[in-house]
Amino acid sequence: MIEVTELHYQYPAGQSPALIAPRWFVGEGEFVLLAGTTGSGKTTLLRSLVSLVPHFYGGWFGGRVVIGGRDTRSHRPADLADLVGYVSQEPEAQTLLDRVADEVAFALENLGYSSGAVAARVEEALDLLGIAHLRERPIESLSGGERQRVTLAAALALRPRLLLLDEPTSQLDPWAAESVLEVLRRLVDELGVTVILAEHRLDRLLGSATRLTVMDKGHLVADGPPAETAAFLPDPPLLVQLSQALGWSPPALTVADAKRRLGRASFPSRAKRHLAGGEVILTLEGVTCQRGDRVVLRDIDVVFRRGSVTVIVGRNGAGKTTLVRAALGLEPVQRGRVRLFGHEPGEPAFRKRLRSVAYVPQFPGALLLATRLADDLELARQSRECSHDAVQAMVDMFELAPLLSAHPFDLSSGERQRAALAVALLGNPELIVLDEPTRGLSLTVKRRLAKELRQRAAGGATVIVTTHDVDFAAAVADRVLLLGNGTAIAEGPPEQVLGESFAYAPLISRIFGPAFLDLEDVLEVLAATSPPLDWPIGYTLDVDDVDGIRM
Repeated sequence: MIEVTELHYQYPAGQSPALIAPRWFVGEGEFVLLAGTTGSGKTTLLRSLVSLVPHFYGGWFGGRVVIGGRDTRSHRPADLADLVGYVSQEPEAQTLLDRVADEVAFALENLGYSSGAVAARVEEALDLLGIAHLRERPIESLSGGERQRVTLAAALALRPRLLLLDEPTSQLDPWAAESVLEVLRRLVDELGVTVILAEHRLDRLLGSATRLTVMDKGHLVADGPPAETAAFLPDPPLLVQLSQALGWSPPALTVADAKRRLGRASFPSRAKRHLAGGEVILTLEGVTCQRGDRVVLRDIDVVFRRGSVTVIVGRNGAGKTTLVRAALGLEPVQRGRVRLFGHEPGEPAFRKRLRSVAYVPQFPGALLLATRLADDLELARQSRECSHDAVQAMVDMFELAPLLSAHPFDLSSGERQRAALAVALLGNPELIVLDEPTRGLSLTVKRRLAKELRQRAAGGATVIVTTHDVDFAAAVADRVLLLGNGTAIAEGPPEQVLGESFAYAPLISRIFGPAFLDLEDVLEVLAATSPPLDWPIGYTLDVDDVDGIRM
C-alpha cells in the first residue's frame, strides 16, 4: 500500500532535513501508530503520504513515496483524493463550507458522484461519527471537538483505502474519542482500510495498533509490534511507565491487561486533596448564554477562588469554552451576572483588571502576533514588566529554544501551543485561564505544566482549565466542574468527579481505584510499601491496620 524509499525532505525555511526515511513499507489493512515528541517528523511524514510534501509546501525533496502504485512526485494531492483520506492537525483550517452536511459532501461532489450517492455517503459518515444531530449546524458554531469529527466524517465519506490522521482525538471528550477509535478498528478489521495515525495520547491506541513507528528528529528510530517497540518511545505513555515501574515485560498495553496482571493486590488509601478556600476572584450567577435559538449555557452558578485549580470537563459542545469566554467578558450573557475581581463586564475597572489575566484560547495562534517567536516573548516581557530570566524559564519549560527565530505560522500545532503558553504565563497573572492547553503536548511537557500551575495556585493565583485530557485534569485539579448540555452536572474533588466516573476516570483510577489519580500516587505508595516495586503479579501487599482499596 505504501512504499517509502530513500526519502529526504527539508522545508523551504528549514535549516536541516525535517524527514529522513531510508525504507518504510506499510501493507493493506494495517493500523500504524506514529509516535514521537513534538517536531519529530510525524506530521511531515503524513504530509508526504498525501503528496502535500512537496507539492504544497515546496522545499527540497528526494527519494520516492508510492501510494497504491502512484508516485507522489507525479501525483498531486487531488490525484490521490479517491485513494487517500487525510485529517490534518488543525481541522479548523481544513473546513471550507458553512454547513456541516455541505462540508461532508464537498469532496464527493467534486469527484462527480451522483446526488443519491452523495446523500447516502454523507448520512453514513455522520452516523459513523455520531454527529447526525449536527447536520444543519453552521461550522462556525461548532466546538473544536465537533469540528474534528466533521472533518473526519468528510474523509470517511470518500471511503478511502488509506486514512491518514494527525492527532484525531486531541480535542475529543472521552466518549467521542472512544467512539472514533471504535470506528477506526472496524474500518481496519472489517473493511481492510489502512490507517496511519499520529498521536501524543497513546494509552488508548497501543492496544489497537498493529504497528508502532517511533520517530525522533525526522528519523524513523523503531518500527514493529507495539509490545516490542514501546521500549523505544522517548516519552512513554502512562501504561508503559507503570509497566516499567512494576517490572512487567512486555508492557501492558490496555487497562484490562494491567488489571489482570495486578491480580488481587491491595493498596493503602491515600490522603485526599483539600479544596482551597481563598478569596473569591470570579463569580458567575445564573449565567445563560445563547447563540441564535440554541442555549449554550443555562443558569450556571459557580465561583472561583484564589489559590485553587479548577478543571472544567464535559462532552464536546457542553459549553466549556463559552463559560470561560463569558467569565472574561468575551461572550454575551443573555441572563445572569459575571463579576471578575468584583467588577462586571463593561465597567472600566473590569477592563483594567483584565491586564492581570492570562488567557490561552482554544486556537493558540491568536496570541502570536510577531514574525518571530522571540519577538512575541519580548513583547510579553515588556508588557508584564518581568525579567529576561523569567523569559528564559518559560523557554526552558516549554522547550522553545530551537524555535525562537521561527515565524509562528511555521510552527506545528503542538509547538504553537507551547509558544502560546509561554507567552501567556510570563509574569505573575492573578487569574490563569487555559482552554484545552494540552493539545499536541508531550507527556513530559504536560507534567511540567501541571506542576507550574499548581505552584502558581500555591502562590495565590486562580487557575481555570478546560480539557478533555482527564489524566492531565487528575494531575492538576483541586476541584472539577462537569458540564453537560450547558448546565453544571457535578462539582467536587477530582477523586469524586473523575475517579468515580465511568466516562471520565483517569487511566490510573481505572486500574487502582478512585483514590489514585496519577502515576505519582501509585509510585508514592509502592515506594513506602515492602516488598518494593518488584513484587510478583498477584502478590497481596501487607496493609494490616490500613484501609485498602481491593481491586
